[in-house]
Amino acid sequence: MKESYLEIVELDNGDIVLRPVSEDGEETLPLATLNISDETKSYLKDSYFELAKCMFHAGIDFAYSEEAFFDEGFEHSEEMEELRPKILH
Repeated sequence: MKESYLEIVELDNGDIVLRPVSEDGEETLPLATLNISDETKSYLKDSYFELAKCMFHAGIDFAYSEEAFFDEGFEHSEEMEELRPKILH
C-alpha cells in the first residue's frame, strides 16, 4: 500500500492548512483549513502555529480512533493502522 504523507503549512493569506504532500512539487488541495484570528496570533506570539499543529493532530487522532467509527460498526484493525497518514512538520 502506498504511504500518504501530510504537511501542515501556513499559506500567504495566513490560513494554516493540512494537506497531502505532493510528489511532483505542485500545490495540493487542503484536507482542512484553520484560520487563527490576528488577536489570537498576537496573544500567542509565535506559538500559534503550535496550536494549529495540536488541533490538526487531535482531529487526525479522532478520525482514526475507534470512537469515530463506532456508530458505523467498524472494528479497530491493523488495516486501519496502515491507513493512518504520516505527518511532516
